[in-house]
Amino acid sequence: MQTLFDFKRGYAPFCIVLLLAMLMFVLPESVQQLFAYQRADLANAELWRLISGHLLHSNFYHLLLNAGGLLVIMLLHAGYQRQLALCWQLLFSALLISCLLYWLQPDIQRYLGLSGILHSLLFFGALLDIKTGKTGGILLTLGILAKIGYEQYQGPDAELGRLISATVAIDAHLYGVISGALLFGLLAVKAWLIKKPLA
Repeated sequence: MQTLFDFKRGYAPFCIVLLLAMLMFVLPESVQQLFAYQRADLANAELWRLISGHLLHSNFYHLLLNAGGLLVIMLLHAGYQRQLALCWQLLFSALLISCLLYWLQPDIQRYLGLSGILHSLLFFGALLDIKTGKTGGILLTLGILAKIGYEQYQGPDAELGRLISATVAIDAHLYGVISGALLFGLLAVKAWLIKKPLA
């Protein structure tokens, strides 16, 4: 029987990320400023912000939405992966999303939240569902791609933006999906080379 802190599977990293996000939310705003993704500070080589910025949120609703998403993804896909693999996936996604935002979106001066990483984790899990023949994998993959396509066409959701007191960073969602797809491809190639199943 698996538990949330099963050392062979990836439940604990989800719980740790959620706990860190909650702890960072209650920090004084002056302290939060030291960890936020802020383009000007990244230009001054404050590179920890590439990761820590994902753990900060604009308000309680923003945190609550991302926490809910994280828990859903944990229930859907955490059992697939070992903890160390999931830790590397989280770091890879955070770094790649932040770097793509920095390189490709110079207009985004500040970014907060887990939503990009959530899209990466969900898309990776959906592709893994397809690979393992799990029911719903294709529908989930198509649903994610449709959502991303709609966001890119329609633009940020203004109502959601008002709820979270921030502009929805739809490009972070896109880069999250790219991150999940790239990571899946890299792990698939590695599994093929060493003749070991991906999951």
